[in-house]
Amino acid sequence: MDVRLVDMPTERFGAWRAATVARLAALRADSGLRPPAEAAEQAEGIVAARLPDGVRSADQHLLEIRDGDRVTGSVWLEVRSTPSHAMLYALEADDAEIGSAALALVEERARAHGARTLRIDLFAQDRAGWAMTERRGYRATDIQMVLAPLPAPRAHGPLRLTPMTPAQYAAFEERVVAEFADDLVAEGLHTPASARAESERQQAEAMPDGLATEGALVFRATVDGVAVGALWLEVRQRSTGPHVFVMELHVEPEHRRRGHGAAMMRAAEDVARGVGADSIGLHVFGSNAAARALYLGLGYREVETLLAAEL
Repeated sequence: MDVRLVDMPTERFGAWRAATVARLAALRADSGLRPPAEAAEQAEGIVAARLPDGVRSADQHLLEIRDGDRVTGSVWLEVRSTPSHAMLYALEADDAEIGSAALALVEERARAHGARTLRIDLFAQDRAGWAMTERRGYRATDIQMVLAPLPAPRAHGPLRLTPMTPAQYAAFEERVVAEFADDLVAEGLHTPASARAESERQQAEAMPDGLATEGALVFRATVDGVAVGALWLEVRQRSTGPHVFVMELHVEPEHRRRGHGAAMMRAAEDVARGVGADSIGLHVFGSNAAARALYLGLGYREVETLLAAEL
């Protein structure tokens, strides 16, 4: 076997692009992460945004995998200098052995272009991708999870959700921004300075009008009148109906390990039903083992995982 990577010829880009958009859309739809219409739209958006100039698009490496003179697959690698990381959007190979050899070459190429970290986005059903990364030092950094369809109503004991007041939200927002910035640093995604800026940017984008933001539902969680945490939900309209996304689940430190997190998530199911949704999605950092265990225990599925390895 003589596997190597060569630049993709311009004349092959059109067919490769169409096949890649279709594959990215199918992965999102088949996983349950997006309805088919939204999956296709998202896949097209990802490709269009990053490859406006085809094979000559800035920071993008479109490559063919060749074994000798035979084309045996393709690679789409992005390498950005700020921050210095690489992202593997697609690696298609004729078989697992060629795929593994190609991934090793991708890592070498990313390192040669100054990247310190390589990230790979994998869906639960992408068996070839998971096999390719096995035992190569990749760790889960970000995970998208879904609960669909919603189960029958589940009791959440004395825990109650009440809408936050503006004063309560101000303190909540400051904590969310600070903690998310810390998470970005801990996951190796940003420096402390850039993490704070990125966290503030995302918060402003998600809640441009504070508590009046359309689709935003922010609650204070109480048990027998005592505040034990907070829950921030976002109602997203989809072609199949409303979908609820958990933006933030927080249990106050002194009230943890008492089942309040699970109770809040069961209460969130009631909120979702109330707005006509039959699914809930959420994001969790891969390093947060306790949260992952909580959501898995409630029936959530891990559908999309961002892996990272230090080069």
